[in-house]
Amino acid sequence: MIQETKPVWKFENKKHGNTFTVEQFVAHWEVSLDPISDDYTPDEISAYDLFYEWVEQIKKEKKEYQNGLIPIHWSIDIRDMRPFAAMPFQYDFYNNGRGKDMLDFLTIFSWPINITTNEPLNWFKIPVIDKSWRVDKADTGGFIQEATGWKPSILQPYIHLLALEKACKHR
Repeated sequence: MIQETKPVWKFENKKHGNTFTVEQFVAHWEVSLDPISDDYTPDEISAYDLFYEWVEQIKKEKKEYQNGLIPIHWSIDIRDMRPFAAMPFQYDFYNNGRGKDMLDFLTIFSWPINITTNEPLNWFKIPVIDKSWRVDKADTGGFIQEATGWKPSILQPYIHLLALEKACKHR
């Protein structure tokens, strides 16, 4: 049986020239206002109750989210490296989508290259992290995925609030 090897990616810090090698990049998502969960633990509030509390917070921000579209912010989680870096090619909410001044992974580092094949990393093939809201694993914003079964597609810029409310498996 042939065992497939995991790719190893190599990239450099553009400013200092340090070289890094990593086995995995993971796309980390955050829906606006989902850090509301940082004030709770799963044994204090269920995913469903926290979801509806979050919905109420979103609805209070009528001017910000008047069209029902809730922004999704992306970062790269590089296993065993910190801090996170903003994901390249995501919608830049602060500059009307243009993103030319956005500080992201590729602003700081070179494009990752597979050290076996010399192929550049395909950003659309990075796995999107699953989030949970359970006693044994509680992620910031994990209540959304736990209550609705939804997680974004890679680099998805928005989610419609009504779609999430309809997807909620409770009430």
